[in-house]
Amino acid sequence: MTISAPRHPSLVALEGGINFRDLGGLYTADGQRIRPRKLFRAGSLDQLSVADCEHLAGVPVSHVVDYRDPDEVTAKPDILWEGAHYHTCPANPIRHEVTANLESLGSDQLSAFDSQAFMLELYRRLPFNNPAYRQLVALLQRPEEGALVQHCAVGKDRTGIGSALVLFALGVDEKTVMEDYLVTDITLAPFREQLLTSLADTLNENALSQFSFVLSVQEAFLATALRTIKERYGSINRWLATDYGLDDDARYQLQRKYLVD
Repeated sequence: MTISAPRHPSLVALEGGINFRDLGGLYTADGQRIRPRKLFRAGSLDQLSVADCEHLAGVPVSHVVDYRDPDEVTAKPDILWEGAHYHTCPANPIRHEVTANLESLGSDQLSAFDSQAFMLELYRRLPFNNPAYRQLVALLQRPEEGALVQHCAVGKDRTGIGSALVLFALGVDEKTVMEDYLVTDITLAPFREQLLTSLADTLNENALSQFSFVLSVQEAFLATALRTIKERYGSINRWLATDYGLDDDARYQLQRKYLVD
């Protein structure tokens, strides 16, 4: 699939933000739009500046959903702003088998790492019965005002599935969900290149190649998740209803809250 230009404001200009994006402006299948400044997706928030925090407090962004593993959070804790409620919600379903904090691994471990198998297995498991996404849904359903940002380390995989869940619940079609996912290849690029450059001094060529693949954005990743959902449940809507309680009525209530004509 060719990456098209984002049809929404997308990247939020923050001094220390990593892939910080607004889902506002994306269109649903019936022509409604997601409200701007209500639903955000991002990478780690450990590099935010004072000015960034002032901006996010002014939106206001009220809830921060952090999908990272505990060791990732300890190594790079989020910088929060006044009024932010922080929710640590590890989303990696294979964290007891493989750490998501690949930066903690050395060249030998990464060289022996099968990055493709890891990524495909991650996307096969992420969507199902995930407590992190149940917490996300519960927060979305709260009646209070204020925006929400969901994030992981770089805002691509765990956040990618969380964002897809939100978009599908709001009535966005599969093509647009995939387009939004693939836009990450553009919005993450500066941080990805910076990180790979810094790791080149400590990792051998094979290890760096494995790490680079994990940081890549591949249509096959999200397609694997969507195919597995349909194989298990037959449809996206049945998945939303069965695993996350988002039946027709629950989705309608979310759409009333987060959509505009």
